[in-house]
Amino acid sequence: QYAFERLTCDAYFEGSYLKALQALTLNRTIVDMELAKKILDQLIEANKDYWPVLK
Repeated sequence: QYAFERLTCDAYFEGSYLKALQALTLNRTIVDMELAKKILDQLIEANKDYWPVLK
């Protein structure tokens, strides 16, 4: 679980889409990379006014 939280923070501060995606794949409830990408893209769209731009 620590790796998930660490990657999430790194993704935010570095503006890294890849690290955000990796963090989601470490989450126990998301077991598929394709699903993680879909969820991340939806989260980015829903929170675009609040989140940094992830590259």
